[in-house]
Amino acid sequence: MELIKKSVDSVIEKDRIGSPVFLRCVLNIAGETSNLLQPTAEMAALSNGWIPSQPQRVYAQGDADATQVTVMIQYVGGQMAVLSINRVDTETAIDIMLVGNKGVIYHETPIGRHYLSATPHQLSAIGELTETISNALATGQPITVEG
Repeated sequence: MELIKKSVDSVIEKDRIGSPVFLRCVLNIAGETSNLLQPTAEMAALSNGWIPSQPQRVYAQGDADATQVTVMIQYVGGQMAVLSINRVDTETAIDIMLVGNKGVIYHETPIGRHYLSATPHQLSAIGELTETISNALATGQPITVEG
């Protein structure tokens, strides 16, 4: 994930897309994790790093112990992020669309027969919204982020 983060950070710093206003991220994980909460929190941390505002409210649906979790993060400045983390039988892949007020970044990295030299993304233990996402999943209600 670090390479994607550095690449997107570089584009944002060069003001090629302007200020980020919307992120859509789909992460497909090839059964290597027993729980989807940690990768969901990592995707939220990436989003929080790219969106130039603080998270205000988190909506989450799904089951972290099952096959899919969807999270929507509403930011104080009106920006939004929609994150979908899915357990799949195929290879790990990520699909990102980051919309700025001047342009768009699109990145897709499937691992498969067309990408023989690609390596799967390594997830880390970053998770600044882990507890908030967990609470939203448990209650089925939006959670306001304190801070």
